[in-house]
Amino acid sequence: MTVKNSISLLLGAVVVLSVCQSSQAGAKRDPKVDMNECIASARTSNLTFKHDMASFMGVSQERMPALFCQRLADGIRTGRISYSDINNLQLDQPTEIWMVLKGKPKRAAPTHSQAPRSPNFRNCSGIDGAFQVPASQRCPASGYAHY
Repeated sequence: MTVKNSISLLLGAVVVLSVCQSSQAGAKRDPKVDMNECIASARTSNLTFKHDMASFMGVSQERMPALFCQRLADGIRTGRISYSDINNLQLDQPTEIWMVLKGKPKRAAPTHSQAPRSPNFRNCSGIDGAFQVPASQRCPASGYAHY
């Protein structure tokens, strides 16, 4: 079994457990039980998976099962991992799962800084960020300062 397939199975189990837990109205399961099941499953996976995953995550093989399950559960809880990520993983498409397992924070969206305000110029936003044109002119519709 490949590392990708092992991750898919464990991730699927964590998703199912977390969805079942949130969908049960009155009889909620203890999240620690679900986490313990995930950890037990990760511990019993084959040695190659444990070695490769520990190496990828940058942790020891002893710490890998608990940290692996914790990062997956946190990723699902915060919305960084969804059902589409499981499908993307199985289809070899890009997914946020790898960043979650590595323990990397979510990439910040690029921000465009606003140009400083001046009474002689008008601030416009364009494709490449903010820019200014003379106050007597209107902002270009194309998003470019040069006509």
